[in-house]
Amino acid sequence: MSTFKDERSAKEDQFKYKEHIEECAKRWENFSDREKAFLYQGIAFKESEDFVWWWDTLKAIEKEFGINPWGIAKEQQWKHKYEHGQRMAKKFKTHGCKDLYDAYNSTFEGLVDAEWVECNDSAFQKHNHKCPCYEPLKELGKTDEEIAEMAPLFCLADQAIMTGFNPELEVFAQPRLLCKGDTHCTYRWEDRRKDKNK
Repeated sequence: MSTFKDERSAKEDQFKYKEHIEECAKRWENFSDREKAFLYQGIAFKESEDFVWWWDTLKAIEKEFGINPWGIAKEQQWKHKYEHGQRMAKKFKTHGCKDLYDAYNSTFEGLVDAEWVECNDSAFQKHNHKCPCYEPLKELGKTDEEIAEMAPLFCLADQAIMTGFNPELEVFAQPRLLCKGDTHCTYRWEDRRKDKNK
């Protein structure tokens, strides 16, 4: 379930969308075990499985041919996930902070144990205390060391999708990642436009 950091000292509008986020979390809680398992397999496990195949292929190319494929891999990860974010945006009339949450982040609300720092029209920031893809990566035979090595490229997908949704929003790089061994994943996006209905 989502929590909200330091509510007592928060400004009045700091958690403007608290009820909306709690509603998204409740939706997950109301799913049956079968529905949760389906979403887990369809979102977290499938995404992890596809990435592991790609990662292992790149590692094999690096070893076989003695070339460094990682710059190209990063460019392609960004390109394809950015385009995914653009396609996602077509389903929304406005593209502000809340719309980005609804389009992408709300999908994972029941999987990430989010601690919210801010959620309003100017900025959304949260700390995820669970990673939906960590356990699938372990199930696929990856060690903690391998997962930590994968994390920057794997998690670049989030930033690229969110940036593609609206390039006018500032989506910050993640300084902390659970898959690297940090205590949480940090997400922050801001809307500094004067007209927030674009």
